[in-house]
Amino acid sequence: MSDITPTFQGEMQLAGWNQTHNGGSKVTFWLPDDSDLEPFKGLTAKKGNTAGHRFMVVMVEIGDDEQPVVKESLTTEKPKGGELSKWAGILCNDEKFWEWLSFETEILGYLITDNDEARMRLIEICGITSRAELDHDKEAARIFREEIMSPFNDWRESQ
Repeated sequence: MSDITPTFQGEMQLAGWNQTHNGGSKVTFWLPDDSDLEPFKGLTAKKGNTAGHRFMVVMVEIGDDEQPVVKESLTTEKPKGGELSKWAGILCNDEKFWEWLSFETEILGYLITDNDEARMRLIEICGITSRAELDHDKEAARIFREEIMSPFNDWRESQ
């Protein structure tokens, strides 16, 4: 196996990018020092239909603190709701559920009067931040079935 020497290793700054129908996509970077350009000077650039030298590139955006920038959308995917979250949504829109939730849960004396209050109480009981998590968190699903759905259905049938 041969030794691989990087053509360039270091920090660079995005200068711009463009995309045209006939020129394709292009990204331009500023190098920190003119001497950083030396390894590229003898290489062929793309001209017409003739490809230039190819490179494998790995880049990580860094912040002012010199640490990698963590993109929220890349690190945290919101779970999608399924059947349990649909049932939770239906319950939270049911005025009878509001009544049951007001008197049968631990917040005695606090009346739930709309679907947002019902949703907030439901996710608090289940220990989640979104009803969609009911379909991805086994413990939250168990709590929802055993401590909310089943007792509410029993209460509703007794009415």
